[in-house]
Amino acid sequence: MSSKSVNQYGSIYKDSFYIIWAELVENLKNVFRFLSVSSLFVGITGFFQTFTGYLLLGVPPNIQICSAVFLMAFGLYSLNKITDIKEDAINMPERVNFLRGRRNLAIAYSIVAYLLCILLTFLDNPSSIVVVFVPFIANALYGSRLIPGLPRLKDIPVMKNVIVAVSWALTTTLLPAAHIMSEKFTVALILYFMLVKAFVNTALYDVRDVKGDRENKIRTIPVIVGPKKTILILLAINATLLPLLIFLDNNARLLAASLIISGFACIFYFGMKKNPLAMDLFVDGEWMLTCVIFILLKIVRLLP
Repeated sequence: MSSKSVNQYGSIYKDSFYIIWAELVENLKNVFRFLSVSSLFVGITGFFQTFTGYLLLGVPPNIQICSAVFLMAFGLYSLNKITDIKEDAINMPERVNFLRGRRNLAIAYSIVAYLLCILLTFLDNPSSIVVVFVPFIANALYGSRLIPGLPRLKDIPVMKNVIVAVSWALTTTLLPAAHIMSEKFTVALILYFMLVKAFVNTALYDVRDVKGDRENKIRTIPVIVGPKKTILILLAINATLLPLLIFLDNNARLLAASLIISGFACIFYFGMKKNPLAMDLFVDGEWMLTCVIFILLKIVRLLP
């Protein structure tokens, strides 16, 4: 076979490889895009953030409770996407396309998911039921005018970030801590950790959505002070987690340190780049990625 023929076959093989690789990447993007717009991915985030809560508290993870938080996050965020269609039409048009013609179906499966969450939590610990209602109540109060003549919580700057952060922190800390509530200092420590992580992540999404929020007159932190100053604020807030490492032991310290470093990396990178799919994967997905790596290290016995 001549060298020319070899080069031709090599070129054909190379082109075929690139075509197959491009199709694989595109298919993976489509799968992840579906998980994102359908709220399944935020449900997965809830599962692994709760799983992380158990690990940080030094309690064996309860898959039933992690699954309950998956259902709660999936149901609540599906409902939110219905109410936030106006903003998403600018910031995330693919969400609007996904919901088109599926509004009633989305409402139905959101309610079913929340009811299943309540059932799973009740079967594990009836006294924990109040915790799973916190995000739902907070979400309802957020958009309601509690006192005539006063602004809604939704109209007060930063309140969205605070309410979302508090809801996530209480759920992913108090449910895992249900059987060790006597250890108040440890629970308070992890509660603060979860609160800061959730606040930083929600504010980082506001940086991405600043254009749509400005047009809809939603006063988020980036709208008020600008994206660049917001990034500096988030870096400072994330840095307040560093002293907490002193009070954690062994694997919990390593896990917390990984999440703090991940927080800094996401703030730096996504403060400059606006890639919705990558942001979902590495901001919401940091809990899953960190837990998977942690579990693999345990399996190969690189961690005690």
